[in-house]
Amino acid sequence: MIDVVNNKEGFTLVELMVAMAISLVVMGAIFLTFKSQQDSYVIQTQISAMQQNVRAAMYMLTRDIQMAGYYTNFDADNYTMDWDDVDNDNDPTTGTDIIRPLIYGQNNVNVAGDNIKDNTDVIVIVKASSEGRPLGPGEDATAGIITLTSRDLDGDGDNDLDTLTKRYGLLARGDLSSAEFFKVDSASGTITPPGGLAQNYVAGDLIFRADVIIYRIDEDVTNPDLRRKNLGDNTGYQVVAENIDNLQFRYLLNDGDLVDADDIKFNPPNVRAVEISLLARTANTNRGYIDNNTYWMGGANVGPIGDAYRRKLLCSIIKTRNIGL
Repeated sequence: MIDVVNNKEGFTLVELMVAMAISLVVMGAIFLTFKSQQDSYVIQTQISAMQQNVRAAMYMLTRDIQMAGYYTNFDADNYTMDWDDVDNDNDPTTGTDIIRPLIYGQNNVNVAGDNIKDNTDVIVIVKASSEGRPLGPGEDATAGIITLTSRDLDGDGDNDLDTLTKRYGLLARGDLSSAEFFKVDSASGTITPPGGLAQNYVAGDLIFRADVIIYRIDEDVTNPDLRRKNLGDNTGYQVVAENIDNLQFRYLLNDGDLVDADDIKFNPPNVRAVEISLLARTANTNRGYIDNNTYWMGGANVGPIGDAYRRKLLCSIIKTRNIGL
């Protein structure tokens, strides 16, 4: 009979090593399972954020494009303002060279230092602000000189035509037969727009603050953001959506042609709709993944890019409600 109380035998070294090896294998399997689930959770979170970013960007672009030409779609031949280099950076090649004040797109090429991601499109949308007022007694625009008793154009009490900040306005005839943008050349007193005026305007005609909205992708390689700037209220460039990798536009004309941005440069009043292609990417790379997809954007293939970011392409065709009426 074995004396259990006095039995001092234990595990051998081999048994301990086997037990430790089995424990390590089990722990490794548990860790790999956890790591796989964690990686899946992280990438799904990033994909969700990417989808939200691209939808938010599309919403903002849609809203502004639908308003392009608001109170500006009257007698386009009367526009006299020189829209070259409207952002005053002394470089008309940086994507804000406007020919007609309705809607304008431009293909950005490899221009160093322009803060625009290479080979992405830029769009400029010009419209009257949502509120304006009639010219009152003693206010008119004759012989190219604008006389105003108040520079508050939308009735909110602010000076809307400060030459250092809010520099653009719009005059429209009361019968909507014509409208003209003008650039402010002085902080006070009368305004003599550098491009002159084609028409005279009297009390009862309309005046608005003008919005000049620019969308572009920032040149930051590690975090390419879609940015928006309104020159009409001097807000500066603001981030609309993060991690937007590419932006391309095409334009549907009144004759049914779908053309590239540069093809509408001299005749944007013929635009009836805008095709937007937005390519978003995740904030971080996905280990073990290579993006070998090809994306159809703006009438051409983009990619395969060959990096480890996951991407989402969103396309939409937006009708221009106020152009070509």
